[in-house]
Amino acid sequence: MSYADELAPINIVINQSPWLDGFAGLVDLYESETGNTVTLDVNPYAGSLEKQRNAVRSEQSEYDILIVNGIFYPEMYHGGFLEPLKNVDPDFKLDPQIYTYDDTLCYDAVNKTVNCETGDLLTIPVNPNITLMFYRKDLYEQNGLKIPETWDELMANAKALHNPPEMIGMMQRSARATISITWDYWPYLISHGGSLFQDEGNGDFSVTINSPEARKALETYVAFSKEVGPENPASMEQGDLIQYLVTGRAAHAVLPAAAQSQMDDPNKSIVAGKIGYMTIPHAPGHPSAPALGHWLGGIPKNIAQDHKVAALAFLDWFQKPETQIAYAEMGGSPVSAAAYESDFADKPENRYMLTMRTASPTARRLWTIPEGSEIVAVLEVGLNRVVAGEISVVDSLNNMAAEIEKIMVDAGYKTGRLPDLAN
Repeated sequence: MSYADELAPINIVINQSPWLDGFAGLVDLYESETGNTVTLDVNPYAGSLEKQRNAVRSEQSEYDILIVNGIFYPEMYHGGFLEPLKNVDPDFKLDPQIYTYDDTLCYDAVNKTVNCETGDLLTIPVNPNITLMFYRKDLYEQNGLKIPETWDELMANAKALHNPPEMIGMMQRSARATISITWDYWPYLISHGGSLFQDEGNGDFSVTINSPEARKALETYVAFSKEVGPENPASMEQGDLIQYLVTGRAAHAVLPAAAQSQMDDPNKSIVAGKIGYMTIPHAPGHPSAPALGHWLGGIPKNIAQDHKVAALAFLDWFQKPETQIAYAEMGGSPVSAAAYESDFADKPENRYMLTMRTASPTARRLWTIPEGSEIVAVLEVGLNRVVAGEISVVDSLNNMAAEIEKIMVDAGYKTGRLPDLAN
């Protein structure tokens, strides 16, 4: 594919986000290098999703690339709205240094699962947005603390630094939103050996959110909120976590990697240079499991062929190692090992990238079915009520399992659920 060829102008619908400036800078670079034209249609999160839903269901999409959220991509995959990239160019291949993010780039339409061995490549990742643990590395050094590997070790460190209201040991999102507490709870669930379904990859959608492992995960989550968290932990949003960190009032916080851009900004942070980054802890015997909330670039089926070719040309250029390094240099969040293993990543101001080297390959998806929007609504309420003290861990998990099972039954899946947990 030649970028020197004159290609059709393309429109990209994208969300307003902390990493938008880096992506927009890369678009400018692409235009200057190739002479091709790219227009960004920037919208709030919900507005971007709505525009995408309307575009793929219209006679012809007004957008040539959809920047799809890693929570709601199953709707696009299962609906058959995205063009397999090999259909645009049979010779196109994913650059080997691009992370596949738990196989979420590929879809097996026969088995209706994400699988890069049996499925078609539908998207190229454009932003990783996985969770990292942000922490006060200066306080670790002053108190002789070691980077924790397990949740118990993290709790010990958080207790050592917890001195409310001046210093909160641990901040995590527990408010209800489109997706908030669910995303922060997910690493606890998976890293304790829990799961939402029995074997989603092979079509067994028996609900397992009320397993003993899930119980231990939620008890651990709640313990952090109660023992080393702020007042009213059930109201904490992402913006609150960032504010606690940049104002020097939090020792730890779970945040998407993109939030690192604010930590060393002297106009926003009084702790510039003092924030470190670590991989999300785990329970003994299980790996770390950062939650994926990434963004994927896909090409809708309902556009003209010349626009598909132009869209793929941009995505192909975007995935190149040299482009990904430039993306990092512009303040974006790259999706390629090439950037995280570059000299740029070794600079002190880019120290989050060293953690991303370890965290990116272990990041875990949430679900792969279009009913996710219904499921997350159940999880947001159930998990939030536990942190707020309105319901017990056991009752919440049992109730959520029953509600999710009903969603799956109504949608026609092979399902069931575990017996209720006992108090």
